[in-house]
Amino acid sequence: MKESSFTGESVLVDTDWGVTDRSGVDALARRYADSFGLAAAPGRRNITLTCNRDLPDEEYRLEIRPNGIEVAACGQRGFLHALSTLTQLRDGPVLPAGAVRDYPRLPMRGFQLMFESVRQLTADEAAKLITSAAKLKLNTVLMEFGPRFPFERHPAVRSPSALTAQEVRGLVDRAAALGVEAIPLQQSLGHLNYLLRHDEYADIREENEHRDQMCPLNPRSFQVFTQLAEEILAFFPGARFMHIGADETRRLGVCPRCREEAARTSLGDLYVGHTNKVCEWLNERGITPILWDDILCAHPHVLDRLHESAWLMYWDYWTTESPSPLVVARYNPGRRRGVVVYDARWETEWERELSDVTAETLKVFAQPIAMETDLGEEFLRVYGDYLGDGFPKYIRAFPYLEYYQDQMRRVIGGPTMSGNHSDWLSLPDFPRYGRNIMAFAERCIEARAEGLVTTAWYDYPPEILYFGLVATAHFTW
Repeated sequence: MKESSFTGESVLVDTDWGVTDRSGVDALARRYADSFGLAAAPGRRNITLTCNRDLPDEEYRLEIRPNGIEVAACGQRGFLHALSTLTQLRDGPVLPAGAVRDYPRLPMRGFQLMFESVRQLTADEAAKLITSAAKLKLNTVLMEFGPRFPFERHPAVRSPSALTAQEVRGLVDRAAALGVEAIPLQQSLGHLNYLLRHDEYADIREENEHRDQMCPLNPRSFQVFTQLAEEILAFFPGARFMHIGADETRRLGVCPRCREEAARTSLGDLYVGHTNKVCEWLNERGITPILWDDILCAHPHVLDRLHESAWLMYWDYWTTESPSPLVVARYNPGRRRGVVVYDARWETEWERELSDVTAETLKVFAQPIAMETDLGEEFLRVYGDYLGDGFPKYIRAFPYLEYYQDQMRRVIGGPTMSGNHSDWLSLPDFPRYGRNIMAFAERCIEARAEGLVTTAWYDYPPEILYFGLVATAHFTW
């Protein structure tokens, strides 16, 4: 709560109370009434819901008095957030008297449901996660189905554990009813092994060993993507966004045709040529494309040619403090060292300054280099101004936030609650995940990013994901 004051009095909300609904939001009175065990109609004393168009989106005001409770917001989400706060404050039918003014620090606050790799995730478990997210005042869920979507036009890719059409509709409807925006993700170039392993798609493979990336120059690649995307979007009526993946496209330039084209232009040109067709297709339908940032970070010379409608989702699962000793240096011209790097002096003269979590992260994932020379002149020319005043010892955490924004891109932060392989007491690496979410949220707030959506990739029991929901809600609200 950003502002609150309480008098010390208690307010008993008993059967004399009712609900007076001036919100203009369908079914809202019933939701408040059910929560408190009241009639969804005015009583002797009332919970009064009043629409105030002057309030920003998602902000709400509460006045809790013995003779009535006033709730003000400008729309559905604000009223639902107010109900979550009332639920948190109450002790049975008793509430503390006082006033609350509350609002989020980031516009988009969400989490990922990755049905493809989290194979234990059922529709029922996903529904519970969405419900909990709404109670925690999160407002976005990113849904990636992979082969677990009930595809009809391409039935060969549908997994035996695919959700039913009714289950997918139920999840999208539940999210909407709770004020949570559901964003579908359909990969548009890489991470498509579930599709390309089938012989009927052999003609669009970039290569035949890994079979996980489409050829960006094959017209049928784009056609297959649009067919898959159309099926998914039919379950997301009125969708404002679609995430098109487009990350880790490691096979760029492998097939003979792509190799020839890359020699004439560049790997980045191959990538952005295909990606722009996908973005344009969505833009024509009034849908904003979102894509992962890593390939554009590695090929910054094509960023200004990316379709103007595209938003970037900037992912980094290793940064755990701000400022940070490490940087994710994907742009790597002429170097053959690792991507996650830190100055070698952290292993000697600065070693005692590392926190335990960061020290372990460097040990497991990063490589020591001579920052001032090994990053290379070209990397420093492009990104040097964004590394912060502490370079080379400390790097501004998540330095590409401002870089992308200066390139006129809208950016969503992407930390993780289940990403990369490290553990803690044989459990998922909660210390790293928690600090990663916290540091990313702080920097997104500082940079005025569009929001933060926490990712989850591994096939843990769904209960593991609640840690990420709580951490994301805590650090973004």
